[in-house]
Formats: sequence, structure tokens, C-alpha cells
Amino acid sequence: MYSRLMLRAEWILALPLAWSLNAQPTFTKNVAPILQSRCQVCHRPGEAAPFSLMTYGQARPWAKAIREAVLARKMPPWFADPHYGKFANDSSLSKQEIDTIAAWVDGGARQGDPKDMPPPREFAEGWAIPTPDAVIELPVPFEIPATGTIEYQHILIPAPFATDKWVQFAEARPTDRTRVHHIIAFIREPGSDWLKEARPGIPFVPAKPADNADIDTSKLPSDFLVGYAPGQPPEKFEPGQAKLIRAGSDIILQIHYTTNGKPGADRSRIGLVFAKEPPAKRVFTVSATNGKFKIPAGAPSHRVDAEFELGSAVTLYGLHPHMHGRGKDFEYRVKYPDGETRTLLKVPNYRATWQLWYELSEPIALPKGAKIECTAHFDNSPNNELNPDPTRDVVWGDQSWDEMMVGFFNVGFDAGMPLKELFPPAQTPQSSPPPLRKKLLVIGEEKGYRHEAVTHAMAAIERLGRESGLWDTVIRTDTEALTKKKLEYNARNLNDFDAVLFYTGGTLEMDEQQKADFLSFIHDDGKGFIGVHSATITFTKWPEYGEMIGGFFDEHPWGTFDAPILVEDDQFPGMKQWARAFTIKDEIYQVKNFSRDNTRVLMRLDPAKLDLANPRVHRKDNDFAVSWARMYGKGRVFYSTLGHVEANWDQPEMQKMYIEAIKWALRLVDADVTPRPAR
Repeated sequence: MYSRLMLRAEWILALPLAWSLNAQPTFTKNVAPILQSRCQVCHRPGEAAPFSLMTYGQARPWAKAIREAVLARKMPPWFADPHYGKFANDSSLSKQEIDTIAAWVDGGARQGDPKDMPPPREFAEGWAIPTPDAVIELPVPFEIPATGTIEYQHILIPAPFATDKWVQFAEARPTDRTRVHHIIAFIREPGSDWLKEARPGIPFVPAKPADNADIDTSKLPSDFLVGYAPGQPPEKFEPGQAKLIRAGSDIILQIHYTTNGKPGADRSRIGLVFAKEPPAKRVFTVSATNGKFKIPAGAPSHRVDAEFELGSAVTLYGLHPHMHGRGKDFEYRVKYPDGETRTLLKVPNYRATWQLWYELSEPIALPKGAKIECTAHFDNSPNNELNPDPTRDVVWGDQSWDEMMVGFFNVGFDAGMPLKELFPPAQTPQSSPPPLRKKLLVIGEEKGYRHEAVTHAMAAIERLGRESGLWDTVIRTDTEALTKKKLEYNARNLNDFDAVLFYTGGTLEMDEQQKADFLSFIHDDGKGFIGVHSATITFTKWPEYGEMIGGFFDEHPWGTFDAPILVEDDQFPGMKQWARAFTIKDEIYQVKNFSRDNTRVLMRLDPAKLDLANPRVHRKDNDFAVSWARMYGKGRVFYSTLGHVEANWDQPEMQKMYIEAIKWALRLVDADVTPRPAR
């Protein structure tokens, strides 16, 4: 009896101190809450984990394996050095949680009272984010062969959005997790030449660079929407934060498929939950990337560095190191303009099998000129169990037997800030050629009423482009160039231009093919259109033209008068120089077939200062837009009724408005043109 009591006492002493014999933990009361908060996001049906932990019956057979995994801190996966940074998504277990699980298993893994079981954690069906507002998926399943190497597939899917969308939650999901190594969803904005050879819905493999050891990382895509890889969570942002998908953008899914001896099929998709209102902060994923390394064969700890200098002040939200199987460790630092350096994250034992984001508990404000510095080490020795071949030098490459060195990070900035301000000015070598100017086609043809200001306006636009060095202007008083077909004597056509400006009137001479080419130039090719004054009295019997420009002329009730104008959106390029309320002597058109549902109004007449009893006033809503901007498919469209009076073209405010509008249409600057009600 004495020996039995002694053995019993020794067993009790072996239990974690937090638990006594009379209070051994049970699944329902003590373990289930831990699994719900730490494990079930992956360990549930249809997710990445190999078994579910939603119920006692599912967890009990794995009790000993769970104990070993948590004691070794293999599960949940978390690799950040606790001495650097605090992270909101830290999934590591506390000592008390580990002790609880160990004591539960050592005590017989008892179920406990079913009444103690917490309510089941709720998940959206098939998603780890709230029920998506939009789902974008491969048009047809991708057939995966049983064997062989599959190059990265890029599938272009036009985003089905007529207006800009702000994304607060995003998740990428394969349907065949056993064969999908990773997914990255990129946003390709209208007008981008990246993967311009790709066709919608057809898997595309870009040509490889001639020398993988000298990758130009500036050419890599940077508008990262969301990704999938083992351990990589969905994108989830706080209220007031969101990523932007501009109207007319394409989504490009980069998918890395692997083979496992059996054929299969996958139809990957992404789910998007939109912000309820435009956010204060735009979130953008940036990266410090080095594509010019070479890891010597057998090297046990080869160092590679990368950095990114911020072109504007931002708020840092999260960090995501990315390497392949030879990745050994990874460190993020911020170097402030005054030279101070702060360590943000250390991952001393990087595991390529787990692609984790590290979300900062407290976002960090970073000033313009701060640098995100990244240092990685690679183990190319035979001692690395994930090294496929320690005998070869390793350079940048897509496949898992190659390597990458990318330090992704999420930043937030004012939603109205042009994206280009995030990046530092490029340091162009003196031997590099100057950037090519944009090409603007100006059409000044009129059928019917002739506007005296047309010639002066065209000359002003040409001069403004020449003096600014931003665009070259070709002026035509006919429509011959409005076609995509090859013209005689190598005359220029639409393919030679980045935008078209109309100061026109009446029904111009264009055949049906020209009309189709012209609309496609804007809608499908993502080019720009600028309409001046009488452009809305052009092609009044061509509905598609009216849809593109945003409406048609419907009288000018007050003729040429001192027009009382209110600026609605002073954040749009070329609006800040105007007073919020001003008068200008000009002829203001009343427009029909116009709607704020698809147009961003920049200026309007002040109805309180108008003679609304005028019999030629037809708009019952008293909404007389003066200038607006909108998306037409992938293209950018700007229109202003200002410009009838020749002298106005010599005013600095007018010139500034049209300079900036042309720059926006040419994609030299960005702006938010999401439709909104009157303000």
C-alpha cells in the first residue's frame, strides 16, 4: 500500500503545478477554448490541416500527438523571436495553455461535462473571412498532370467592377490544396503593360529573363492583393483601412502547381469583402526585394540584404518574409532618416513550409525617407533537410528548388494620396535615356456651330504639353486617325496615342469600325479621353458615345454669363487652385443622360444663384455638373464644359485644370473617381 501511495504521489507531483488531482483539466472546460482560439482556423473540415479539432471525438485520437507538438512548440506555428516586437496575431501558446494541454493528456484526455463546452466558433461557409461580397475564380478548372514540373501559371481575370472598390477582407483559396503550392492575386490597374500578352481566362507563362542571377526587382509586380500558402492568413484590415481595386482593373492569379503522382484539377478563387464606406487609409503591400544574389554550393549561412526607402510618411501594419527551402533566418529593421535603427522582427528559424504574416500589435508611424532593411541567411549545406541540392549555386527563380528573398510589408497612407508618392524618386543613371513622353491626339473638328476658342485652345494644349515635357501633341481637324487599322504612308492611328482630346461639335465623319475602335481604345485598352466644352454636343445620336463621355448637351439656359461655381472635389488633380466657390464668365451646358451613380462630379453650378425659372432649365434636380471624371471600362474620362470663352484659356487656373486632367487621363497621376452624391 505504501509503495502504491508513493507512486501516486510522484505522479501527482509530475503534473503541472497549475493542476491538482482534484482539478484535472477536461476537454469541454479547459482545452476546447484553447483549440477554438488557436487551432480551429486551420483544423476544421475543408482547411489546410490534415485533421479537424472541432469536437472531442475529433481531438481525442490525436491527444498524444497534440501534447508532443505543443511541448516542442511546433504547433501552432509561430517563429518570431519574442524579444523583438509584439504581434496581434501571435498564435503561440502561453506556458499556462501548454501546461493545460499537457495535463489534460497526462490525466487521460477526459471529455468532461458536455455542459461546459463553449458555443462552437462560427466560420463563414468555406471561408475564413466574413461571407464575401464578390468571388473571383478561374473560369475553368486547371488540369494538373500526374508528373513533371509546372511553370508558374498566370491567369488574367477582368475584375467585374464598374466603380472603384475598397477591400477590407480578402482570401485566396485553392480547391486542390494537395497540388497548390501557393497563390498570389495581383491587381493590374488599367493601362499597365505588365503581362500585356496574357489573354483573359487563359493560363499564361511569361518568358523567363535571360539571366536569373540579375533580376531587375523594379520590374516585379507590386500591387499584391492577397495570397495563399500554408500558414498564410487572409488579409483582414481594421475599419477605416482597405486595399483599392480601381474600376477597370484586372486580377492576375499567379498559381504555383506541383505534381504528386496522380492527375488532378484545381479551380482556385478569391473572396472579397468590401468596406462599408471609403476608408481614411489605403493599405498597400510593398516589398524590399533582392533578386541579384548567388548562394554558393554548400554555403551554410549565406547573407543577402535588401531595403526599401519610403517616399512618403506611412503607417506600418505587418511584415511577411518570403524565402524557399534554403531560407534559414530573416530580420526586419527600420532605419530612420536621422540614422537611428530599430529591429522590427527576427525570425531565427525560418520555415518555408509556413508562410506567416506578422501583424504589429501597435502600428508604427514611419516618416518619409525611412528605410525598411531586411537581412536573410540561406543554408545551402547538406545539413539542411529542405535543401534539394547542396551541390549547386542557387540564384533567384520561381520554382521551390530555386530561391527568393522578399520582405513584404503592409503600409497605410492617406487614401487620397497618389500611389507614386509612396515610392522614392528613381535614381536614373546619366546614360539612361529620358522617359518617353506620352502622346496626345487633339481633335478640333466641328460640324455646325463653330466655336471661336477651338484654335486658341488647341494651341494652348500643345504649348502646355511641350513646356511641361509631359506629352507630345498631334492636332487634327479631321477624324482619319481615329482608327486602329494601318493607314497609308504610315500615318498615325489610335495605336500611336495614349489619350484623345475632343474640342468638337456635331456629327463627325466616322464609320462603324472607327467608332468601335475609338470606344475600344478607351474601354478595353485603358487609354484616356478628355472632352472640352462642346464635346457633349458631338455625336448626339450615338448612345455609346454619350455613355462614354457621361451625358449629352441639353441647352445652355443662361448663355455666356458669370457662372457661380462650387468645387465639390478639391482633391482631384487640377481642382485645388480654384476657390471653393468662384465665378467665371463662360457658357455652361445643361447635360442630360447624366448620373452621379457612375460619375465623380468635380464642379457644379450653385443652384441658389441661378435663375431656375428659365424655361430652358430642364433638370428637375437642379444638379448642373460643370466638370467630372469617370472610368469607362479600363479607361479614364474627364469632361468640363468650361472653355467656350477664348480668354479663359489664358487664365492660370484654367490651364492648371486641363494640364492636370490630361495628366490624369494619361495615367501620370492618380485620383479617386468613385461616384458619390452631391456635396
